Amino acid sequence: MSVSNYYKQLDKFMSNRLDRFATTREASPEVSLDIAQLQSRIAELEKAEITQLVDPQLLDRSPYQPRKHFDPIKIAQLTASVDAWGVLENVIVRVVVAGRYELVAGERRQLAAIAAKRQVPIKMMELSDRDARRIALAENLHRVNLNPIEETWAILNLLAVDLEIDSTDEVKSVLYSLANVAKGVKSRENVSPKFNDQQTIVERILTEYGIKLLSFVKTKLPLIKLPDNVSDAIAAGLDHTKALAIAKVSDAAARDNLLRAAIEGGMPLTEIKKQVKSLKPQEEPHIPSPQLRVKNTITRVVTAKVWEHPDRWSEVQSLLERLEALCGEVGTSENPAA
Repeated sequence: MSVSNYYKQLDKFMSNRLDRFATTREASPEVSLDIAQLQSRIAELEKAEITQLVDPQLLDRSPYQPRKHFDPIKIAQLTASVDAWGVLENVIVRVVVAGRYELVAGERRQLAAIAAKRQVPIKMMELSDRDARRIALAENLHRVNLNPIEETWAILNLLAVDLEIDSTDEVKSVLYSLANVAKGVKSRENVSPKFNDQQTIVERILTEYGIKLLSFVKTKLPLIKLPDNVSDAIAAGLDHTKALAIAKVSDAAARDNLLRAAIEGGMPLTEIKKQVKSLKPQEEPHIPSPQLRVKNTITRVVTAKVWEHPDRWSEVQSLLERLEALCGEVGTSENPAA
């Protein structure tokens, strides 16, 4: 499955979970803890005394996990350690289905335990879907170097939770609206009544992760609409600014060739931009309609007040006389300069 399709499915799943949360929270309100409190509790449980060991195959991946790729070298190193010493810290889980556990924190330890055929120590937490989603996103944003696409999806989903919005498409609309106000394209009077509250929440979350709104909208949101092979290249390590430039090539075959050359040859961004420019189809010069051309020419003549410049006026008069003759109106037309 391509990276982009993976995140589309993840986004759909998360939206469905949010829909369920939205329909049930009035009947049975869930108390959400502060992210810092959740992270502190997880850290305590990870370091707590090991009291329960289970088969790592009983642990299911969190559906809220934004990361798809793990560094295979680091996983191999961790596997060697687990093989020698076992898993030394608790993996944090919650119970969603009887007899199975959903990972909250510690997926790499679980993967290493599966590879090493060792059991994993677990500690359980009671978490709502909302808090499980928030902590999965926040934990990854804080602890792991996500690739730019994973980071973008994580931020969008974290915003969706705190804005209480059902989908990331709606979150994007909010971000575009905030960006337009910040750039002066749209006034505050023409935005949602929730604008101030939304602005406060967005600024708080983006600031926490060192992200600027306008930069995020311009350079990160476009990443989630990239062609599949370009998304996969970012996941494999291609710089996202290079990927965005390559994605501007409309011809799929030419784009694939440039992508391959950029990856294999380590092509710098400046060279990629040159290649992209050379691959753009040449636009034919725009030729205005005859009516528009005549209208524009007359407007320019009047605006320039050519009759006030004797050296030009004599030539213009000659041209006017020729035009009048062509129109069959010699002697009957009024002097346009009068």
